[in-house]
Amino acid sequence: MDDDNEILESSGIPPTIIGSSEWIQLEKMEKTIGEDALLEQILSAKLWSNVEIIWVLKKMIFYYGRKDALLKKTPLDRLFMNMSDVLRCFFLIFDALDPELDDNMRSYVSGKLADATFGVSERTRRYLEKIE
Repeated sequence: MDDDNEILESSGIPPTIIGSSEWIQLEKMEKTIGEDALLEQILSAKLWSNVEIIWVLKKMIFYYGRKDALLKKTPLDRLFMNMSDVLRCFFLIFDALDPELDDNMRSYVSGKLADATFGVSERTRRYLEKIE
């Protein structure tokens, strides 16, 4: 909602894509045609808008966070490729934009990245090798 973004702006919090008029339009489309149809429509396009990128990322976060039985059937190599592709995208964005992040956001990103490095550091690799 544009009103929500105006409230955020007036309080010193910058508006985001979520809540923008484009986001609201996409949500209306999702309710009209369904989330699977919207995903297929986005996936069929060669070039996505920022709103569509955020919508797909939000869907991926929800889907991968569920850890349901269907997801567990996904080949492990494919899951690793998916995550590697997402990481490459974020690498390019952070490198190109060098965004200014407030300390809370930087702390959140740093913490999540630190958690996600499980298996990357020498310490966790040794731990994983002992499990075998």
